[in-house]
Amino acid sequence: MIGSDILRGYNDLIVLGLLSEKDSYGYNLLQEIAARSGRSYQMKETTLYSVLSRLEKNGMVRSYEGSETQGRKRTYFHITGAGFQYFRDKCTEWAETKDLIDRFALRPALAPPPERAALDGIFANERSPAPKGESK
Repeated sequence: MIGSDILRGYNDLIVLGLLSEKDSYGYNLLQEIAARSGRSYQMKETTLYSVLSRLEKNGMVRSYEGSETQGRKRTYFHITGAGFQYFRDKCTEWAETKDLIDRFALRPALAPPPERAALDGIFANERSPAPKGESK
């Protein structure tokens, strides 16, 4: 499961990405986030409403009351033009971040550089030190 601390900086992008497709309400957004992530990320309700509140305060989304459901009206959220531009900026930021992290995380996982492989061969011929109390 992906740690929520890693995704915290991208909650805006996640929510705005969904709202860029269609207007939605909180519960539906939570369900869609869980489903699209294969249940590897389940945003907490308090986190979602904090994100929506901040985005609305900053003019990125606007809320409106939808049709009644079981006696209560749902609050829907709609991405604004400013929100869509912010979403695009966050997508660019994510691509740059992913590229940077891939330079560190993927290269060693794919194959060690030749000089590293040569060093590994040298060190493989050395004996590891015996645990304390045992002789070699």
